Amino acid sequence: MGKRFTPEDAGYILYSDVIERLREQFPAVPGWRLEQIVTAENEAITGGMLSIVPAEVETGAVEMLTREEDRMSDDDEVA
Repeated sequence: MGKRFTPEDAGYILYSDVIERLREQFPAVPGWRLEQIVTAENEAITGGMLSIVPAEVETGAVEMLTREEDRMSDDDEVA
């Protein structure tokens, strides 16, 4: 499993915190527009690629893939 670190340690901040700070700074701008702009900026910087995910995503993916692998091997067996 990958090394665990906080998003802040990796140079990331919570989406909800960004929206909240922008709401305070630009109260006249509708929330949907703030979200639209933050999404566009994120895509411009990251190319829309996932750069960081919670470590539990890997754990969950392993569990799902293990179940799929087990089902595939069950299908190959002849009774």
